[in-house]
Amino acid sequence: MKLNKQWLSDISLKNKKLYYKLNIIVGLFFVFPVFGFLFYAVKYDFIEDKTLSVFLVALLIFSFLGFLILRHIFNSMINISKRISEKLHNDISGYHVENGSDELTNIIHSFSAIEHQFKDTFEQLEKKSSKISMLKELSDLCYITYDTEELMYITLERALKLANANVGSVLMLEPDKNKFIIKANIGLGDLVKVGDRIDFDKSITRFAVINKSPLLVNDIEKDSRFGRGNRPLYGTKSFICMPIKTINEIIGVLTVSRKDVDVPFIQDDVEALTSLLSGAAFTYENLRLLKENEKKDEFISKLGKISKTINSSLKGRELIYAVLNEIQSLILFELAIIMVTDESNPDKLIVYDFFSHRPVSLSKGNCYSYKGSIFEKVIKQGTTLIVNSTQSFSNEMEKELLFDQGYNSCILTALRMQGNVEGVLALSASKTDILHKTSEFIDLARNNLSFALERNKLSLDVIKRDHELETLKNIGNTLAMSTFDIDKVLQYAMDMIHAVMNVEAGSLFILHDSILEFKIAFGKEAETLQKFNIKLGQGICGYVASQGKPLIVNDTAQSPHFFPEFDKIIGFNTRSVLCVPMISQGRVLGVIELINKINGSFVPGDEKLLESIVSSLVIAMENARLYQETTSMAEHERGLRQVFQKFVPMEVVDKIVYGNDKEKAIIDDFRRLTLLTLDIRGFSKLAKEIGPQKTVAMLNYFFSIMGGAIFNHHGIVDKYLGDGFLALFGAPVPTSMDADNAIAAALEMKASMEDISHRFVQEIGIPLVIGISIHTGEVVVGNIGFDKKMDYTVIGDSVNTAFRLQNLVKPIHNGILISENTRRAAQLPLDLHEMGEYEIDSTIGTLKIYELLGQRQY
Repeated sequence: MKLNKQWLSDISLKNKKLYYKLNIIVGLFFVFPVFGFLFYAVKYDFIEDKTLSVFLVALLIFSFLGFLILRHIFNSMINISKRISEKLHNDISGYHVENGSDELTNIIHSFSAIEHQFKDTFEQLEKKSSKISMLKELSDLCYITYDTEELMYITLERALKLANANVGSVLMLEPDKNKFIIKANIGLGDLVKVGDRIDFDKSITRFAVINKSPLLVNDIEKDSRFGRGNRPLYGTKSFICMPIKTINEIIGVLTVSRKDVDVPFIQDDVEALTSLLSGAAFTYENLRLLKENEKKDEFISKLGKISKTINSSLKGRELIYAVLNEIQSLILFELAIIMVTDESNPDKLIVYDFFSHRPVSLSKGNCYSYKGSIFEKVIKQGTTLIVNSTQSFSNEMEKELLFDQGYNSCILTALRMQGNVEGVLALSASKTDILHKTSEFIDLARNNLSFALERNKLSLDVIKRDHELETLKNIGNTLAMSTFDIDKVLQYAMDMIHAVMNVEAGSLFILHDSILEFKIAFGKEAETLQKFNIKLGQGICGYVASQGKPLIVNDTAQSPHFFPEFDKIIGFNTRSVLCVPMISQGRVLGVIELINKINGSFVPGDEKLLESIVSSLVIAMENARLYQETTSMAEHERGLRQVFQKFVPMEVVDKIVYGNDKEKAIIDDFRRLTLLTLDIRGFSKLAKEIGPQKTVAMLNYFFSIMGGAIFNHHGIVDKYLGDGFLALFGAPVPTSMDADNAIAAALEMKASMEDISHRFVQEIGIPLVIGISIHTGEVVVGNIGFDKKMDYTVIGDSVNTAFRLQNLVKPIHNGILISENTRRAAQLPLDLHEMGEYEIDSTIGTLKIYELLGQRQY
C-alpha cells in the first residue's frame, strides 16, 4: 500500500518542477498519439505508404521544434521565478520560498508578498500623511491663533489620536523651573485641572526634562526606576512622557496614556509623537517670538511716550503721575510708592509720593528708618526683589507701607540718580502672578522714573539756585551800595538772612581777644543775647570760631560740641544748628549761627547758601574797614602834597607819597644818572625877530613835543633854560635802561624836528635847528636851596660835562652827541660815528665823543 502511495506521489504533478511537467505534456501530446497512429497504420495496412515516412519525419521535426519552444518558454518562467524570489528575499524581510513548490507557485507567492508589501507601505503612507496633516494644522495655527494654550490643547488631541490613547496632559515649566503648570488636560477628570501647579521634584515627568529625551513606561508598578504605585495618578500602568523642545531649551512635557486598556506603548508610538511635538514646539516658539516682538513694539511705543512725557512741560507731581500712568500700562500694579533717602539722615527713607486709584493710609513726607528691613537689602544691593506674599513681613516699616495697604504681592526696586541709589520704588498688586508676568518691564519703570525724579530735582535745584543767586545778588548790591557803617552793614545782613533762611532764630558774634562778643540777633533769643559773650572753643559757636570751618548739627543731643547751659540761660530749646565762620584773609572775624530749621533739617545746600551770604558780608565789612583806612590815607596824602609840591616835581611827590620803607631816601642822594641837554641854535636872534609873544607861543609848542618825548621814555625835565632844558633819566627811580631811555628820547626828538621846523617856517618863516648832548655820570640829586625856596635838582661835574658837550654839537645840524660813559651804559646796539677824544674839563681829562646816528636792529 505504501509503495502504491509512493508511486502515486512520484507520478503526481504536485510540487513538481516545470521540466517534469513539460516532459509529461510532451509525452501526452506526442508519444501516445504517434504510437496510436502507428498502431492503426499496421492494422489498416497503410504503413508501407511512401508518404507515411515523410509524414513521420515531419511530425518528429515539428514536434521537436514545439518541444524546444515550450522548453524556452519554461526556461524563461523558471528564470523569472528565480529572479523574483531573489529580489523579494533581499528586499522584503521575512520572505522565503517554500520547498518543493514549482516556479509558477513561487511567482504567485511572490506577487502575494508584493501585494502585502504594497499594503503595508500604503498604510505607512497613510500614517505619514496623517502626521503631515497634523503638523500642517499646527503650523497653520501659528497664523490663526496667538493663544499658546489653544496650541497645546490641539497638540494634545493630535498626540492622543496618533498614539491611539485617550488620556493625556501638557505640563509647561514655569520660568524659575521649580514647578509645572497644567496647560492642557484630556481624560483625567478632576484629578488635575488646567492651571494647577505641580512641584518639579515630585513629578515623574521631570525625568523627561532632566534627560532631555522621551520617557516610555511599560508598567509603572513594575518599573524599578520609580519604586511606587502611580496607577491612580496616571490612569494606566503604561504611559509616555515626551519633552517639548525648542531650539534653546525644554519648555514642558506632554504625557499620553490609555485608560482602561493595558496595552503597552511601543517605540513606534514615541517616534510618531516625536515628529508631532517637534512641529508643535516649532509653532510654539514662533508664537512666543511673535508675542515677544509685540511686547518689544509695545515696549518701544511706551518708551517713546514716556520719553515725550519726561521731555514735556510737565513738572513736579504732574510729571511723576504721568510717568507712572504710562508705566502702569506695562506693569499692572495697583499701588506705587516712591521713597527717597533723607539728605540729612541717609539711614532714613521719606515718602516722596504715591500713586493709587483707591484710598490708602499713606502720607507724603513721612520718614522711616529702613535698617533691618527689606528696603535696606534693596538699597545696599541696588537690585530688584519680588515678594509673593506681604504677609511674611515682620518689620514695622514693611507692614505699614506694604501689608497694611491690603495688597498681597509687591516688587521693590532701587532708584538710581547720578549713579547712586537714592531711593526705592514699591509696586503692589492684589494678584501675585500679575507682577510676575510683567516684571520684565521693571527696568523700564525704574530707569524712567529715576530720570523723571532727577529732572524734577534738577528743576527744583535750578529754581532754588536762581532764588539763591537772586538773593545773593540783592544782598551784594545792597551791601555794595550801603553805608560804610559796619554796624548798619551787619544789621542789614542779618535781616536778609532772616528773610531767606527758614529758621526760628539766628545770631552774629564778632571775635575780639578770644571772646565771641554778641552783635546782632533775630528770633526769640534776640533780647536774651544782648549781653551774651562766648569763649573761644565753647559750644558750637566757639568750636566753629576756633576751627574756622562750618558745622551742621541736626541733633544737638548727639553733638559733643553743643553746650546745653546756653539753652538754660536764654530759655530756648535748640534742636538743630548751622554755624558758619566769617573769615577774611585767613583770619576769623566772627560767626553766624542759625537755630532750628523749620520743617526739616539743615542740609549742605543751606550751608553753602549761608557761606555765600557770609562771603558778601565779609566783603562789605572789609569795604567798610578799607574805606576808613582809605579816608585816613587820603588825608595824609593831601598833607604830604601840600608840603612837597612847593619844593619838588610831581614825580618826587608821588615817590614820597607812594614809596615804601624798603626804598632809599630820595633827599641828598649820590647817584649815577644819564643827563640830556637840549639847545635851540640861534635862539637870541630868533627871539628878536619874532617878538616875545610869538616866542613864548612857539617855545610852548616846541617844549610840549620835546617834553613829551622825555616823559615817553621815563625821564623828567629838571629845569628849563630859556632856549633849552636839562632832562634826567634815573631819578627819582633808577633803572638799568636809563642810558637806553635817554638815547631813545633823543632819537624821537630828532625825528620830530622835521615837522616842528616845517611849522616854524609856516608860522615865522624861519626853520628851527637843535643840538642834543647826552652824558652819564655821578651826580648829587635832591632838594637844593633854602627853607623858603627849594628845587629838586642835580649838581656835580657830570652836569657841567653834559652842557659842555653842547659846544661840540653846534656844527652838526640837529645832531646828537654822546659820551663814552653813555655808550658803555647803553645795553642796546647803536649806530655811532666816532668824533674823537676831547678834553672837556681838567678834572675829568680827555673823553671820547660819538655822534649818534641811530639804533641798530638785532
